[in-house]
Amino acid sequence: MLPDIDAVTRDDLIRLITRYRLRLIKRLSQHFVVDPTVIRDIINHVPSGSKVLEVGTGIGVLTYYLAKVASQVVTIEIDGRLMRIAEQVLRGLDNVSLVQGDALRIPWPSADVLVSNVPYSITSPLIIRIIREGVPRALLTIQREVANRLISEPGNDDYGRLSIITQCNYSVSVLNTYAPDSFYPSPEVYSSLVVMIRKEPCYSDMKILESTTNILFRHRNKVLRWVLNKYIGPDAVNAVANAGVNVNTRVRQLGINELVKVADSLKPFINSIVNHD
Repeated sequence: MLPDIDAVTRDDLIRLITRYRLRLIKRLSQHFVVDPTVIRDIINHVPSGSKVLEVGTGIGVLTYYLAKVASQVVTIEIDGRLMRIAEQVLRGLDNVSLVQGDALRIPWPSADVLVSNVPYSITSPLIIRIIREGVPRALLTIQREVANRLISEPGNDDYGRLSIITQCNYSVSVLNTYAPDSFYPSPEVYSSLVVMIRKEPCYSDMKILESTTNILFRHRNKVLRWVLNKYIGPDAVNAVANAGVNVNTRVRQLGINELVKVADSLKPFINSIVNHD
């Protein structure tokens, strides 16, 4: 049994992790939370009694504390070695279900909240799946740079496809940022905790919006007319211009409402777009 969340210390968590003398797998981007502040920040944003889906069980520390506030926790871990340790750490908690598998591939149960100390190697694919699954709320610890992309506005260096697809479907806020030594082993970057709350999507056909932004943001600094001509043709330029979008605007300066108009205008050209994806 772990100490109460208000009493647990960084030393407690490091001792627990190092006890097992794990050789971590680099390609899985394995970093464990050892700063109780991170855990408390997450727990404080999980509604009491909610159903939680956790991606990346690790050895079960965060899972343990989630189980104290949630009615049910389903937690997914790809590494069988970690799963066996988590089974020991979580023994006796009857509201936790452990699933071994690749969280990007296996079916997800319905949940009120998805929580993840995200392995850096799967950050973007996981966010895209969250959006496609329509998860009501997500609490993610991710690289600070990716967090900046999620909340970035048109014209900023961080603004891109992930900003648009996410903001079209979710309200996103950065709750806190943590130094590398909040995790073990320490990554080379700072991490941020973000909350994503589902809202009415800005566009009904995400396939078209994803395909459109995929093409446009290959050349984010070019004007829209140039990109459309290169990949689709002058008819697409005319269609977009007729929708009221300035085709002489640089791609990185297009707001979400403008991009929705672009995507809608390109519906007749969808086959050309998909062929370039």
